Amino acid sequence: MFVFLLWFAKTAVAEERVSQYQNLTLDDCIRIALEKHQSLQVSQAAVEMAEAQYQQAMSAYWPRLDINVSASRADQDRTFSLQGSVSLPSELANIGPKPIKSIPLDMDIKLMDRDILSASINLTYPVFTGGKRHAIANQAKHGVEIAKQGLRKSTLSIIRDIKRFYYGAEFARQMEQLTSDTLERFQVIDELTELLFQNGSLRVKKTDYLRTKTTTAITRAMLHEAHYATELAHQALANAMGLEWTEELSLQFNHEPFRLNQELRALIEDAQKFNPDIQRLSLAVKASGEKITEARSGYYPKLGLGVTAHKIWSDFDSGLINSDNQEGWTIGVELKWNLFDGFRTSGKVDQAKAGLRKLESQKVLVNQATALLIKQHLLRLKSANQQIDDLLTAVKYAAQNRDLHIRAYREEMVKTEDVLESQVTEAFVQGSLYRARYNLNKALYSLEFQVGKNISAMK
Repeated sequence: MFVFLLWFAKTAVAEERVSQYQNLTLDDCIRIALEKHQSLQVSQAAVEMAEAQYQQAMSAYWPRLDINVSASRADQDRTFSLQGSVSLPSELANIGPKPIKSIPLDMDIKLMDRDILSASINLTYPVFTGGKRHAIANQAKHGVEIAKQGLRKSTLSIIRDIKRFYYGAEFARQMEQLTSDTLERFQVIDELTELLFQNGSLRVKKTDYLRTKTTTAITRAMLHEAHYATELAHQALANAMGLEWTEELSLQFNHEPFRLNQELRALIEDAQKFNPDIQRLSLAVKASGEKITEARSGYYPKLGLGVTAHKIWSDFDSGLINSDNQEGWTIGVELKWNLFDGFRTSGKVDQAKAGLRKLESQKVLVNQATALLIKQHLLRLKSANQQIDDLLTAVKYAAQNRDLHIRAYREEMVKTEDVLESQVTEAFVQGSLYRARYNLNKALYSLEFQVGKNISAMK
């Protein structure tokens, strides 16, 4: 009984695992990928690192407070050696039978005990840094935004890859189904040709019989290749979703056509707002401007405020560590101004300015490249739309042509090669329609990636 229950539980778990990724729509695939893909974890970690760096930069606006505690033991007491002589005033030097003008000194005076315990609390605050503190904080702030744009690009890349493999799997499935349908039609023609040939038809020859057999065999081989392509496309999609290689999935496709009515100029304007590469370069240009401000701070003085309070514990209550010096406080102001540093500051400023010009030129190049890619994808999209319209008409006529040839062939009114040609023509036109739809989807998700905006928002 226990073995049966264990087997039943394993079977239920296995069935649940198999049904976990069944009949997935495009939105389902994107959702799973955004939950499981590791590249998002890397980008998210980069955002958290940038935010931590920003917090470090903002710490310069706060005073710094630290406590120092130390205990020391010297090899012996610290002393002060006093040697020399002390001159006496004239009224003291003439006292007595023998005048004394000076008194010799040779003694060791104990300054502090060998064992000392001390504690101090220190507060420092930069009052003026010449704009360096503000510039570094702004650079860190722009760094956070740049990291967030990197996370957006990773998200857009995942969505683009999911759509690429999803539409590739759809195209592969359509071609597999088309090959299967074509094979069934060729088998019907094959059987009909064989029947006519065996019944002694005057129009169907052995060459026709062999031609149909060959065509059917080739189509059957193509079906195996199409099935392999479908399986491979599904595995590629599963890998892009971040699933294990052991996972199996099935897809639910939507064949509704999509029409994009937005013009080229509007798409390029959207890209200026939403493309993560353009946004990252814009932020980098702003950060580079702050870097110039940081470099220029070397021309200005630095002003700081410091406050210290201390406490000393010692058994020797005299010398340097007497009751007056054992505890106390100090407050001070420090001014530092590099009047000449060998043109180091000017070199840093020139370097920062050159870096700014470099980024501005890169931004222009990226803007131009993005506009060119958007124009290319938009032209491909319009071309695919026109092809779909024409191919839909061609598919209708090709189906009618194939149906008429089959009827005429049963009555021995057309040649075998004409019937085969009608079948091939219909398959070719139908396959061209599927390819045009795939090219349309490809242009759409490529356009979406360049603009940096969801396709549904482009309507």
